[in-house]
Amino acid sequence: MRPLSADSARESLLRFDLNVQRRHLYVYIAALITANIGAAIGVFPMNVPLAVTLCAGAAMGSGVFYWLFWRGVDRRILNPLWMAVDIAVVTTGVYVTGGLGSPWFIWYITTTAAAAFVGGAWTIAVVGVANTVAYLTVLFVMGQVRFFDAAFTLAFSRMLFLFGASYFFLVGVSRLQEKRLRIRQLEADESRQVNELTRLTAELQQRSRELADANRHIQEANRLKSQFLANMSHELRTPMNSIIGFSEILVDRLDGHIDVKHASFLRHILASGQHLLSIINDILDLSKIEAGKMEIYPERFSIRAVVESVCTVMRGMTRDHVPTFIIEVPDDVPPLEADLAKFKQVLFNLLSNAIKFSPPQLPITISARHIGPTPEEGTITVSVRDEGIGIDPKHHEVIFEEFRQVDGTARREFGGTGLGLALVKKFIELQGGYVTVQSAPGKGSIFAFTLPVHSRAAVVSRAPEAEAPQAITERVLVIEDDAHAYELISSALGSAGYLAVRARHGDEALKIARESRPVAVTLDLVLPGLDGWEVLKRLKGDPATRDIPVVIISMIENRELGVALGADDYFVKPVDRERLLNRIHQLTRNSRPRLLLIDDDANLHKLLDEQLARLGYTIESAFTGESGVKAARQSSPDVIILDLMMPGMSGFEVAGALKEWPETANIPIVVLTSKEISADDRRELQSKVTSFVQKGKSAREQLVTEIRRLRRANA
Repeated sequence: MRPLSADSARESLLRFDLNVQRRHLYVYIAALITANIGAAIGVFPMNVPLAVTLCAGAAMGSGVFYWLFWRGVDRRILNPLWMAVDIAVVTTGVYVTGGLGSPWFIWYITTTAAAAFVGGAWTIAVVGVANTVAYLTVLFVMGQVRFFDAAFTLAFSRMLFLFGASYFFLVGVSRLQEKRLRIRQLEADESRQVNELTRLTAELQQRSRELADANRHIQEANRLKSQFLANMSHELRTPMNSIIGFSEILVDRLDGHIDVKHASFLRHILASGQHLLSIINDILDLSKIEAGKMEIYPERFSIRAVVESVCTVMRGMTRDHVPTFIIEVPDDVPPLEADLAKFKQVLFNLLSNAIKFSPPQLPITISARHIGPTPEEGTITVSVRDEGIGIDPKHHEVIFEEFRQVDGTARREFGGTGLGLALVKKFIELQGGYVTVQSAPGKGSIFAFTLPVHSRAAVVSRAPEAEAPQAITERVLVIEDDAHAYELISSALGSAGYLAVRARHGDEALKIARESRPVAVTLDLVLPGLDGWEVLKRLKGDPATRDIPVVIISMIENRELGVALGADDYFVKPVDRERLLNRIHQLTRNSRPRLLLIDDDANLHKLLDEQLARLGYTIESAFTGESGVKAARQSSPDVIILDLMMPGMSGFEVAGALKEWPETANIPIVVLTSKEISADDRRELQSKVTSFVQKGKSAREQLVTEIRRLRRANA
């Protein structure tokens, strides 16, 4: 059965009421015919004119009630009225047909039956009592009965037997009608619920469409924001690169040749440029974190060595006063596995914050402690304590929000962008840690961050002494699962000036080879998981690692297969120490290459010519993409330095054109750009360029390192 709506239920009830009134007309006509037949056959006498008048009046009354129902008058008012009229009509019929001697009283059953359809059991009882009272009353009026005489008892007994015999039947009819009405009501309620669910579904679909539209707008806004930040990165880093680069040259060259005041001016220019660059980098880092594009590169390092290194840098950067640092790192604090660059940046931001808000004469304490059952488990907490102005506890949450400061008014005493602590919190949370602060006005501050001892990413093992400044700068990846064999190879490499980086299985080796950029790889063929042959195949099949020399050191004798798969040499254990070191030196030896710089920034050409010429490099310049491609085809340089954003032919197009020509396809390309390199950019360029260097602070050192690495790889 199809559910009815609330309107349909009301319409059904109205049709029932109207039908009852139409049936009344038929009942009155049937009563008139029955009375005439009864009078004709002598069953009872009848006043015909009065009977006709009564029937006509009753029919008119039925029409009036029909109209009132149709007009919407409440049935709770109309139902008692028409029942009363029915009782009056039947009672008048009793009077017309002779009273006590007439069988007309049987018609009272019709009014009770009608009451059973429109009401409940109580309605039947009320109508039955009303019928009895009306019947006895008309007999009293006609003078045919007196109280409690034989006629009265007869009349009362008739009504009692009449309603007693029909009561249970009428109650059953009433209950069926009630159930029918309840079913109708339930159907109406169900229909309302269905309609409501339909409405809610339609509204939900509408909201979903609106959310989808809003999501598209958000994605488009995010794309535009990322594009804007990339463009801003290029436009800001390009002049900042010149400011920092030329300032470094002037500070190095003119120190001692000009008066102290002007030398101080140059250092202020350099410091201001580096400060502006750090702000730019902070904004871009925040954007990458929000976009979910910040990558974590965990490695193992000694906390004390890193803290001392950062403190040394902070002392050198602070010109007005040299801060006093107290380092409290117990010897039992184990090495930490985390992203070293981000760890240093977190510590740098916290120390900068402490220096800014602390009196110069008071020390700043950096402490570390390990919590865990063993050195290989648990967490390490690093805290920075100052004796500065302190922070009200109600502002402890605000200071970690982006671009929010406790005092953001124009009269504020301390500067800053409000990004330092926000980045601290995000960098630590990205690595599974958390940040806390304890501070109160006038009582200083303690900022602490906690990190797990072990990161979830692959471990890059380092010798502890590698953290201190020394001559070891070139890494050799040793893929060896046997600890004793690794110690022998590592010791030999360390004595020759190389840093051994260990990988215990094939998957770890492939990841470290891509991330740490070793100058060479030694490979054992028997490994857990991926075997050595598969590792060699993947190293040589990956554009990021295929140029790294690979030396196989294994118990398995199969030199021909190793060379066929791309190995640069093959040694059988036990390996000859001197011959291995000589071969690695041959594969990683350095030279003085000819460089081709393709960039539209004339200042960059002057800057790199000044910086690299002193190191013995020959630089050829091209200021457009078209001229750069032409120069590369003519001169075949050893390394190409390429900017990505240039008018006309972009760096992406230049890289593609160079890889299409056999004469230039194998020339290493180093991208030196102020553009923020996105994941899409890296995917587009991964088979065309060799490495990326970001313009800005330390770009010269990174560029020289990459050039030397590429020359070793090609050699």
